[in-house]
Amino acid sequence: MSLQIPRILPAHLNAFHPSSAGPRSTHTVRILGTVTGIRGDQATITCGNNGDVTLLLKPDSHLQMGQLVEVVGKVTDLEGGQVC
Repeated sequence: MSLQIPRILPAHLNAFHPSSAGPRSTHTVRILGTVTGIRGDQATITCGNNGDVTLLLKPDSHLQMGQLVEVVGKVTDLEGGQVC
């Protein structure tokens, strides 16, 4: 049996937030977007007309501005209550 990871839009991030997801559900999601900003260990991707998502990057990440990416990651809190 393979692990299925849902592909979501930014508006659905809160449904996969650790505090709102059920005890047996996953916090891992896939999201598709274009890299529109890179600042240190954070990047911003724009998901068409559906909004932006902030990503927390690992040191070995190799993103480039304007690149279309599909990101697989866990939903978590950022300072200020944002979810990424």
